[in-house]
Amino acid sequence: MPRRQIVLAVDVGSTKAAALVAEARPDADLSVLGISATPIMGVRRGLVVDAERAAQSVRDAVNRAVSMAGVEPVDVVASVNGDHLQGMESRAAVEVRGRSVHESDLDALTSRLVRASQATGQEVVRLIRGAYQLDGLMSRGSPVGLSVQELSVDALVVTAQVQVLRNLRRTLQMAGMSHIHWVPAGLAASMAALSEDEQQLGVVLLDVGGGTTQVVVWRQGVPRHLAVIPVGGELVTSDLAQGLGIVAAQAERLKVERARLGEDSNGMVELKSVNGQAVKLVQETEIGEIVSARMDEWMVLVEGRLAEIAWSKGPPGGVVMVGGSSLLRGLSHRIERAWGWPVRLGAPTGLAGLSDLAKSPGYAVVVGLARVGLQDGLGFGRETLWSRLTQAWFRTWG
Repeated sequence: MPRRQIVLAVDVGSTKAAALVAEARPDADLSVLGISATPIMGVRRGLVVDAERAAQSVRDAVNRAVSMAGVEPVDVVASVNGDHLQGMESRAAVEVRGRSVHESDLDALTSRLVRASQATGQEVVRLIRGAYQLDGLMSRGSPVGLSVQELSVDALVVTAQVQVLRNLRRTLQMAGMSHIHWVPAGLAASMAALSEDEQQLGVVLLDVGGGTTQVVVWRQGVPRHLAVIPVGGELVTSDLAQGLGIVAAQAERLKVERARLGEDSNGMVELKSVNGQAVKLVQETEIGEIVSARMDEWMVLVEGRLAEIAWSKGPPGGVVMVGGSSLLRGLSHRIERAWGWPVRLGAPTGLAGLSDLAKSPGYAVVVGLARVGLQDGLGFGRETLWSRLTQAWFRTWG
């Protein structure tokens, strides 16, 4: 009987912690065994500022997902977010001088890419190699065994601040996890929401979260550019709270239920004041103006990052948006009209099991994390009883 390959994916976002237990299937689909999300405390713009409170939120989400799945995965795949992430395009070459290429040559290329990209205080969390160059000619297959003079490769190397990773690792350990495998959130979301055709043609993925936005540009089947903007949906909520004199919880509901971009409306919205007593009426146009001002600023920041990419007509695959804040009504149309590129909302695809629970742009990162972990060969750890995981958490928090 073949061994089951199961992983636990944990997305530590600025507004929620999401956990998913997934199993690899022979048909290449991802089987969702358990999934949960809970509001998170102690995280700001992807950075842990209160490890105990963040760990409690993560533990609650993981607790429910693992209980639903009925198994305890040993391997954990976790997201990395925040504007400390740096994506650097790099090239490395080794002289082969006519002999056959060995695996050691590929290892030498990887080592050179890491050394060239790893600045002081930074740690490489992901390295994605593109096609190899054999004496200047592109090769999409493995070059091992071929005779060449020089072997080179282009790659996207993503680094994170060591201190930030240390705090995030500590948070997950306090929640009872170890054997952590890091993946940048935007790259994970790409693996959940983008088709292979889009990745080959060229596409921009925007992971619009609560505290940050990750921008990932794909070309010829590999990510070529990654950047993080420290602006997300939380600032819209904050602007509404301050501009209208309401509490954050009410502002968040207002954003989700009534805010829209690019639509004129003369309707009125009834709001309670900060003390919860008085009731006032606000025009929907005023709400739209507040939201539009912040999202216009956000679009300028994203455009600034995309201006670094050299393309004549823009991405053939257009723009794909994921993340909870991508659901802001009218945002897709606003971008499409301003940039002239097709825009769509992305949702996880290729799912089995409890798939209906995961088919939302807000779950793209956690689904992608599981997919990356399984593709990387994780998930063959020994299954144990759910009660043992509960006991482990109890010892940690007792």
